[in-house]
Amino acid sequence: MIHKLRWTSKDHPKQIESKMILKDIKKNKSKNLLFHADNLDAMNYLLKNGLEGKIDLLYIDPPFGSGENYYFRSKNTHDLAFKDVAKGETKTYLNIIYPRLKSIQKLMSPSGSLFIHLDWHTAHYVKVIMDEIFGYENFRNEIIVKRGRRKNLLTQFKSIARMHNSNDSILWYSKSSNAKFPHPVTEYESRSKWMGFWSNVNRPTMRYELFNFTPERGQWKWSRSRSLKAIKNYKVYQARFGSLSLEEYWKKTDMTMEFIRKRKGVKYPEYWVKPKTHRVLDNVWMDIESYSYSTGYGTQKHTALLERIIGQFSRPASLVADFFCGSGTTLVVADKLGRQWIGCDSSPMAIKVATKRLRDFEYMLIKL
Repeated sequence: MIHKLRWTSKDHPKQIESKMILKDIKKNKSKNLLFHADNLDAMNYLLKNGLEGKIDLLYIDPPFGSGENYYFRSKNTHDLAFKDVAKGETKTYLNIIYPRLKSIQKLMSPSGSLFIHLDWHTAHYVKVIMDEIFGYENFRNEIIVKRGRRKNLLTQFKSIARMHNSNDSILWYSKSSNAKFPHPVTEYESRSKWMGFWSNVNRPTMRYELFNFTPERGQWKWSRSRSLKAIKNYKVYQARFGSLSLEEYWKKTDMTMEFIRKRKGVKYPEYWVKPKTHRVLDNVWMDIESYSYSTGYGTQKHTALLERIIGQFSRPASLVADFFCGSGTTLVVADKLGRQWIGCDSSPMAIKVATKRLRDFEYMLIKL
């Protein structure tokens, strides 16, 4: 049983009225929208104008509850971009984030996903209320992302209260537990190689005779029929195409053949691992940066992070949204990848930076 997180004002959130007469979004010729507004106003606007269940992917980077001030720095300017929620003010933070997550859940399409970028201050609280709003079964992963370049400022002190924090967390939820996604991959180059075909995972049904030997424990890595076919493939290669390297032979055929061999003096058979240009991603993303500083906006996210999320978990022409869009990285990447987008931020400085980055893109700016 999941116990709901309780705090003052949760059951009676403030009702925010729209500050302008709602217009029919369908009349808007541009497919992209940028709101300068409180994002709860913007989401109410969208829900009242036919966008319920229409957004395919959302990435949001809400305040972390750090209590810090964040600035826009450019040449001689040093202007406040936004103030984060005071550190330790859990009730205030939850009263802000809860109704927004409720509205986001309504806006998501049946196969949609939400990626919410947080850190240690509030990730555990948000995980609990996300389980309540979206359903525990719709939690997909906690993705660990690289926070940025390592700082050694702590070395100036004789003792420390905590270790350096080098990661953020992105919580990935889907609208439905039935939603499925292609394997996320990243570029990765490796040469072909031979590896042992025996595994210490104990599955009796995967123990059968190969090369006059049946293992008494562990298992072979593939099914019997697949293994026998791979053995035959290697025998054909040896008998007819020995002048070619195995990789050349593999390339000249259909690049799908598998091979198993048995060498003298080696206890177990070996299977051939093909050369790779990509690898399947897991949930630890330390190979890319989370933050970029190209615009001077204090919390600007790196294009590499958004390219991975949008490129891997949405399809071309799908609708992407970011209701804490800040400097506009999500919108820039979505446009470049051929997605439609909706952005929103209440900070005048954020809108100023975002519109500058979006100057070559087609969109409509809406102020609420």
